[in-house]
Amino acid sequence: MTISLADAKYHLRIDGSEQDAEVNTKLNHAEMIVRTYRGFVDAYPSTEDPIRDAATLLVLGELWANRESSTGNPLSPSVRNILDTIRGPSWA
Repeated sequence: MTISLADAKYHLRIDGSEQDAEVNTKLNHAEMIVRTYRGFVDAYPSTEDPIRDAATLLVLGELWANRESSTGNPLSPSVRNILDTIRGPSWA
């Protein structure tokens, strides 16, 4: 994971540690969504990738904003546009 809990909380504008467990869970979910989007294979999961991190933070924001809703889609058009630049090849 290249995004720290502190970075995630800063992105979500969260102070304190009361919600650390929930933020960490959402961060893990966001990272998994980004890694599995359209067959994206993360060849170097431990290296820093600013594009992947930007997409992960956007997905995290969507998951956090819609955590009480079952209808929210974390793959907004912005996230899809970012992820389409780094996804793996698709086979017809």
